[in-house]
Amino acid sequence: MNVVTLGGCGAMGRATSYELAGRTDTELTIADADIDTARELAADLPGEVETEKVDVTNHDHLVGVLTEADVVANALPYAFNIDVMEACLEADAHYLDLGGLYHKTQEQLELDEAFDEAELTAVLGIGASPGLTNVAAAMGASHLDQVDEVHIRTGAKGGGEGFAYSAKTILDELTMNPVVFEDGEFVELEPLSGRETYTMPDPIGEVEGFHSIHSELATMPYTFDGVETVDFRVAFSPDLVNICDVLIGLNLTSEKEVEFKNATFTPREFLDWHLDQQPKPGAVEEWKSFRVDVTGKEDGEDAQYQYSVVVESRLDDWGLKATAVWTGVPMGIAAELVGRGEALQTGAKPPEQVLDPKQFIDELQERDIVITENKIM
Repeated sequence: MNVVTLGGCGAMGRATSYELAGRTDTELTIADADIDTARELAADLPGEVETEKVDVTNHDHLVGVLTEADVVANALPYAFNIDVMEACLEADAHYLDLGGLYHKTQEQLELDEAFDEAELTAVLGIGASPGLTNVAAAMGASHLDQVDEVHIRTGAKGGGEGFAYSAKTILDELTMNPVVFEDGEFVELEPLSGRETYTMPDPIGEVEGFHSIHSELATMPYTFDGVETVDFRVAFSPDLVNICDVLIGLNLTSEKEVEFKNATFTPREFLDWHLDQQPKPGAVEEWKSFRVDVTGKEDGEDAQYQYSVVVESRLDDWGLKATAVWTGVPMGIAAELVGRGEALQTGAKPPEQVLDPKQFIDELQERDIVITENKIM
């Protein structure tokens, strides 16, 4: 099968490219706007890896790049998800991405029928969170007769200073109103609300998290019939939260247009541009973790299954932080499964509906990403 990693030179796409390169049944093409970096990466990967320069804003050009692909692993910023999905439909290629921060995911779900009619699978959000969290929740649900609650918590240790991944995406997570599912209803909350201290597996330990807009909430309340509560909390480093608090307090995340020296723009547009110009942080030691608690009824009794994982940086061989590893590797695994025809359904669907959770967890374990299951009650 031919797999195209779109945006394959970024940190997340690079991890996906490493995961897919050199596999006997996979022909890999790295498609990126930065063709020189794509060629440098291809030269470092095992096997023969093709490269393509791509302009994702040019639909016809994008379709041309994807026309030979069986599967497209989209590691671009989530703003491009719909554009790439539409190109995949025209190019007759399966599709995967790293998530759409709830609202974009809702838009993407509207293409479910089009992908189903084309006999194609689009996996919406198959990184770490969303992605591994969805698979873990599906595994818990597979044990239960009825799912009542799903609680998702993430945390990290190390990683260096600044933004752990795309500054634009992190600012969106911190400034957009988060959505939770409580007592069978969707509730919109204030940014940075619901602060809670919780403990993640060693070596991460105790962290403070808060509600954040996330794709899991766009699908899990519909996937698990009868579920009453689904929520998500993320714990960024205190220094990063303080930086973002200052930016928000100075109104630099405002979407209201201003005029300056005959130019019209929003403070947020300038901030996104400015942060994108900053040097990208190098790979340093980091640990990423999530905990997913699924509660409900099993054989008529209350039951709770807890899933957790810790992923460490891969500095010696890949030169990547844990953030990239635990996000990019799952998309690579899923690309292989979908390309081999092992997706559970066609259409545009989230991981908990389209991937076999046990199979996926077993595949992860072969890559030293171990999701631990504990039955609490």
